[in-house]
Amino acid sequence: MTWTTNRCDALIAFALALITLAALLIGEHSIGFMRDEGVYFEAGRRYAAWFADDLLAFDGTTPFSDEVIRCRFEFNREHPALMKSLFGLSERLFTQKLGLMREATGFRLPAILFSALLSALLFLLGRHVTTRRAALFAVLGFWLVPRTFFHGALACFDMPIACAWLLTVVCYRHAITARTACSILGVGLAFGLALSIKHNAWIIPGVLLIHWALTEIPKRRCRDLPRTLLPFASMLLIGPLTLLATWPFLWHHPIDRFLWYARFHTRHINYPWEFLGQLLVEAPFPPGYALVLTGLTVPIALLALMLTGSIHEVARFAATYAIDPIRRRFGKPPLLAEPLDSDSLLLLGNGFASLFVFSMPFVPIFGGVKHWLPAMPFLCLFAARALERLSSRLEACAPSKMRRAIFPALTTLVLLPALIGLIRIHPYGTSFYNELAGGPAGGASLGMHRQYWSNNVTGVFEWLNANAPQGARVYLHEVTLAAFQAYQKNEMLRGDLKYTSSIGNSLIAAYQYMPEFRDIEFQIWNSYGTQTPVTGLYLDETPQIVVYWRP
Repeated sequence: MTWTTNRCDALIAFALALITLAALLIGEHSIGFMRDEGVYFEAGRRYAAWFADDLLAFDGTTPFSDEVIRCRFEFNREHPALMKSLFGLSERLFTQKLGLMREATGFRLPAILFSALLSALLFLLGRHVTTRRAALFAVLGFWLVPRTFFHGALACFDMPIACAWLLTVVCYRHAITARTACSILGVGLAFGLALSIKHNAWIIPGVLLIHWALTEIPKRRCRDLPRTLLPFASMLLIGPLTLLATWPFLWHHPIDRFLWYARFHTRHINYPWEFLGQLLVEAPFPPGYALVLTGLTVPIALLALMLTGSIHEVARFAATYAIDPIRRRFGKPPLLAEPLDSDSLLLLGNGFASLFVFSMPFVPIFGGVKHWLPAMPFLCLFAARALERLSSRLEACAPSKMRRAIFPALTTLVLLPALIGLIRIHPYGTSFYNELAGGPAGGASLGMHRQYWSNNVTGVFEWLNANAPQGARVYLHEVTLAAFQAYQKNEMLRGDLKYTSSIGNSLIAAYQYMPEFRDIEFQIWNSYGTQTPVTGLYLDETPQIVVYWRP
């Protein structure tokens, strides 16, 4: 489990980061704004103002007073400040100061950079747990999952926390072998970064502690164990300090305000969610929710490799920690010549931790695959290792002239359908369903959520911009005022159109097809006196957005 990287691998990792950056910047322009993004845009403006204005004011006011900090940072106190501060500072620099990009891209750039870093980290970790070609496959597989690509460019926390989680695992892996001061400090800082991004980070120490217990306790004497716990001491000490340092709102009342933040998420409300024909409103929720949704939204060939790789490792885990100890007790030889290695155990724990947590019946459902997105890099490594095993066996049987072509051919067979699916569905990533579900139409027939976060409304903007009368009042259903204004600022929606949250006060209404809002369409019919839409967004002939015009 040593950690060394040669120059070739470092260059490949850097190239993958650049390719990811370019792809997401290109794809970002057509993706609509999430409900959450409008809030984070505004939070970014306020937080950046503290850094860029209050700290540099020199006008006799103290930027460190609780009054000033509350004025800037109390808005959206539900999440740590780090990412929103980066969103705002990025927009100030690249949009306002340098004029290099539109406002939305300025806000989204920090998350895109985290996505680029994730590609590099995933390749480097993959290089240590499998072959170079399989590590490259893992990165490509990760980004060709349409829902993953969709989340990669958003000014939200889901891809950054996936990156920070992966970084923490990489640093932990290095720390438990090197045990140098720098490696131990690094794992604490990485965990602190994760804490400063999103509350998913609370899961990480438990996963790593289980790994430590299974790998370190059996092979060490009791007096040697305290030294192996130093990475956890670093996480326990440096992690909270990093969170405190990056979140000014905690500075004056750290305990009270952190407890409010913790209570908010441990008691988070549930959003109504359609799942296999049921509208899930309150707990208990189906225990297989996360697994089923993943099984219906990952391209099927890649999903098959993930399942194969996961089952292989789970079987090795069971043999190592359950079956073989019993067999040895009865004098029988073990099933495995070599027990499950530390790397495989590390991947297994981190691949299923998020899925396990969000499959618990009492955990609120308020989003899709984004909540267990940190699991996807590890599941893609399982898929890569499964493909490597399959390719190696085929190469052993194939004529020598054909051997070099086997892995590229298998890679193409697995990833080409995923690429086609990504191209077809973009920029409506939350509407993607795989071949097993039957695509967007099959997902709707199964009674699955067709979309969420209101971004699909961009599919009718071309019609609105061409046909809406000057100054028309438009009701866009789930689109918030902040998102409406962002669409106009970024020249995606005509500037003369007026936002209204009232159906009765609107000339045009765009209804977002979601079962919990079914009554909204009835209200539109009653107010407009018509049930006939004038246009809409249809994916595989499945309605996503339908637009009505008041006669």
